Amino acid sequence: MADIIHSTRVLPAKLEPAQKEKLARELFQVHDAIFAGTDFDTFNAMIFSPPAEHSSLLLHRDASRRLVGYCTMHRFRRQIGGRTCSVLRIQSGLYKEYRGKNSNFSFMMLQVLYNWLSHPLHPMYFFGVMLHPSSYGVLHKFARGFWPAPGQDERHPLAAKACELFASFNINPVSPERPFIANLGILTRDSKDDHQFWQRSTKPSDRFFLSMNPGYRLGDGLLALVPLSPVSVAHAVFRWLRIRKQKRGQV
Repeated sequence: MADIIHSTRVLPAKLEPAQKEKLARELFQVHDAIFAGTDFDTFNAMIFSPPAEHSSLLLHRDASRRLVGYCTMHRFRRQIGGRTCSVLRIQSGLYKEYRGKNSNFSFMMLQVLYNWLSHPLHPMYFFGVMLHPSSYGVLHKFARGFWPAPGQDERHPLAAKACELFASFNINPVSPERPFIANLGILTRDSKDDHQFWQRSTKPSDRFFLSMNPGYRLGDGLLALVPLSPVSVAHAVFRWLRIRKQKRGQV
């Protein structure tokens, strides 16, 4: 497993057009190695010009300063259940040899706290369309009280809020029978061995994701909604610290 040597936070709004163009080309090279189905212009708009109130970008580089991964978080304002809310969305990509160390965790937690302090009276949610079992696995590992999760159904209180967000971001479900599955045209470049690995996995989060979203290899994504608060951040940090302690004990 390779090491990330440099991680730097960038505010896209403060970059000059030429800087954005150069960085977008670097980012797209990483993205295109991991995902299929997105051209450069579409990706550039997703990262640098979404209709968001605030955006922050984390860049991961190796010892030679080559870009090996990224994570961007955008904050949107939405109406959910008649209340004004802050909604966070994430896009990320990391070369395979650099994964497994939760390298985006600190960035995401700090951004959640920053965005919460910016609008402390607004309820806050993370909203995502999970394209891969690994993404859902991270959510299952760190999130508290999210939807969907094993043992829940569409009567869960968060399900109706998730439907509102689906519509507000102009994301259409693949069918009325599968209202929480959408195809964004983005596919993870899994090899045959990768696919077999996930199919053989016995982890409850992997089994649940595959049962809910069997068409993920075709670009289908599972909607996920997580209420965010200082308590949920504390829960995630506790889980992260416990995992770090366990890994250190295995060295």
